[in-house]
Amino acid sequence: MSGGIFVKRYDDPERCAAAAAHHAWLTSLDADVRLPRLLARNARHLIFERLPGHTPAVADLPRVAATLGCLHAAAHRRELHTARLNQPHTTATGLVIPDFANPRRPALHHAAAAAGVDAAAVGALLDRPSRPAAFYKDPNVRNYLVDGEDIAVVDFDDLTLAPFGYDLAGLLVTASMTYGRLDEQTLVRCLGAYRAAVPPHSCNSADLHQFAELQHLLTLRYVGRNGYRHPWPAVRPWPDPCPPG
Repeated sequence: MSGGIFVKRYDDPERCAAAAAHHAWLTSLDADVRLPRLLARNARHLIFERLPGHTPAVADLPRVAATLGCLHAAAHRRELHTARLNQPHTTATGLVIPDFANPRRPALHHAAAAAGVDAAAVGALLDRPSRPAAFYKDPNVRNYLVDGEDIAVVDFDDLTLAPFGYDLAGLLVTASMTYGRLDEQTLVRCLGAYRAAVPPHSCNSADLHQFAELQHLLTLRYVGRNGYRHPWPAVRPWPDPCPPG
């Protein structure tokens, strides 16, 4: 459906204002990635143009990965090359993007305890301030729209700093939890498409494996809801969790 509007309602005016600011910053990156236009807003509603398209299928994932890489590369080139993952970053527009570790640490420790995972070992993946910074924007596979060859990015509620590859891992985890185990060719193509768009040496397969385990823990509570039919351990496309490196 196209030519209409999509209204996103928020109970919290601060969340509404934050989502609008996130959308404005992402738009300012000029990343050659399609985002819906924000047509109007008030304290509790954002009114976007309604874009055509459907949720990506497995065959669409490499193009989604490339789109994500283009956004990350533009953000790093224009703004985040000076950011440190362990510190909030203030953009040229005055938007404060939270750091990587602190917003995740409580939820990660809680999820690790519930899953019987060594929280200290997993938590070590959060503390890598020397890595180049990209961002996290909820990479749920449902937050993209495919319209022919066009990929659009939607949903702007959350934004933090994150290492390159973290959102790609989230895309693959949420796709696996939705559709089932991804085949090796799809994984290779996704990583290759993402790496072709981002700076050299900013993400490799070991990074992807490790970040997938973080994403798994942080999505545990959604299994059985919101289209997540498959627990990650049942569809993990590599034999075992990758230990912190």
